[in-house]
Amino acid sequence: MIRFESYPELLQWILWLLIPGLLIIGLWARSVKRRVIKLAGDPDLIEQLSHSVSKPKRRLKETLRILAIVLILFAVWGPKFSDELTEVHREGVDIVILLDISNSMRAQDIKPDRLEKARFELRKLIRELRGDRIGLVVFAGRAHLQTPLTLDYSAFEMFLNISDESLIGVQGTSFKNALDVGLSAFDQEDKQHRAMIVISDGEDHEGELEAVLQRAKEENVIIHTAGIGSFSGTPIPIVDDRGKLKGYRKTATGEIVTTRLYIETLQMISAETGGRFVHLNTAAASLDDIYNDILGMEQKEFSRHEFTNFKEQYHWFTWLALVFLILDLLITDLHGTERDWQGDYIHD
Repeated sequence: MIRFESYPELLQWILWLLIPGLLIIGLWARSVKRRVIKLAGDPDLIEQLSHSVSKPKRRLKETLRILAIVLILFAVWGPKFSDELTEVHREGVDIVILLDISNSMRAQDIKPDRLEKARFELRKLIRELRGDRIGLVVFAGRAHLQTPLTLDYSAFEMFLNISDESLIGVQGTSFKNALDVGLSAFDQEDKQHRAMIVISDGEDHEGELEAVLQRAKEENVIIHTAGIGSFSGTPIPIVDDRGKLKGYRKTATGEIVTTRLYIETLQMISAETGGRFVHLNTAAASLDDIYNDILGMEQKEFSRHEFTNFKEQYHWFTWLALVFLILDLLITDLHGTERDWQGDYIHD
């Protein structure tokens, strides 16, 4: 099987027209040469003067040049050959991300703020994925499936970038609802190869997690958790559309609302389901340990397809054209024996 390099359409037409164009120019030049010879003088005398030239050798040299030009053009077209099919298997794990986008995630105890730190770590995670499907659930007082499980990491990142506190009208933090939505995001026909990552500051305003954690265990979902924030109280900023600080959130009595990291709930969720807890409290902290645990899980096959593995072969045509050009230089178009011209045109 053969195919050629994909050039712009105009360039393809130029390349394909070069061979017939060169042939036409060659035929025209030969015709002009013949007319010039006829006008040069006596045809018999010219024949005698060119007797030392071997016409077969001249035709051979012309053939070598034409073949070299054709081979060079063929090499420029970028021929690729293949006689084998390669089968590709795509394996991985289903990973659902639960991202807390409540107002408290805008606290700036982690620079630039908790939510941006979480998004940064998730972007890093995306670049580490090796064929895993990934989905995104955002939550505050209610949860919303932002991205179903997908292999399209670019689409996931696009939806991640627009995920902020404005997406959920009901504020607060409900782990119960978030976990329910996250569990429903998995393929219900496959009860294996599942992992969940919860990223939050740990504030839970509802509780009652026993039933949803039991469901997670029955459906073989390992839940990892990542706590983000500091243990000391931090105010929650209010910014305008340009990101300029307008003030801080306050209670009805005018007191500034503070938020801190609550690791107890997060650690309990991960411990109950066999997951890992990490603390994203510094710039160096990451989700690497969690993903390494996920890599150790049994993988499932998401897709399998065959493709033809084409290999560049232009160099063979280039080398062959070079050989023909060298032969053209080495071959002379004269006869192999010298001719004694003395007396050919002098008669007594």
